[in-house]
Amino acid sequence: MTRKPILPARDRRRLPGAIRFYSVFAYVTGVFLLLLVAEMVLKYVPWHDGYGYEVFANTQHGVQLVSADPVFVESAQGVNLSIGVLIVHGWLYVVYLIADFRLWTLLRWPLKNFILIALGGVVPFLSFIVEHFMSARARRDLADANRRAEEHDTAIAALRAQVAADAATAGSAAADGTGSDPGGAAPETAASDAAAREPR
Repeated sequence: MTRKPILPARDRRRLPGAIRFYSVFAYVTGVFLLLLVAEMVLKYVPWHDGYGYEVFANTQHGVQLVSADPVFVESAQGVNLSIGVLIVHGWLYVVYLIADFRLWTLLRWPLKNFILIALGGVVPFLSFIVEHFMSARARRDLADANRRAEEHDTAIAALRAQVAADAATAGSAAADGTGSDPGGAAPETAASDAAAREPR
């Protein structure tokens, strides 16, 4: 079984913010997706005279329903909230995909996780379910990465301490061996001197 690589400290520091960023936009995008679905049902279901309704807002009447008949839509005054919800959801989904990509890259997740999170932004209610499980998994993976990094750092520190201790022991042994018998090399030296003094 292949052991997962340890996440760099820089990525582990960024992950809590990335998880929060994803969670917030998962809920916001999910809410606007539900509003968009409601708007589509209101607009395309023929509620009256074969037409649905669009939602407009103006200072005179506040929020009102206007027949989706193009004649009434073009003459309606105020802001078309139906189109507004569509546009806002589109931009929110772009940000949602950015949050998805950031979380996916920081955690080195498989591609299927990225696709599953991306689907949450276009399938009603799915973003809330996916966010619940993916955020929990991201926090578990982050905790596991921190634990493994701490174990790795502890093992490296222990190894360095052991190497330093072995080096110190070897140095002490070498010093003791050199200094314990100052005359240890004397016989060889005397023999050499005697040989040098012999007449040739």
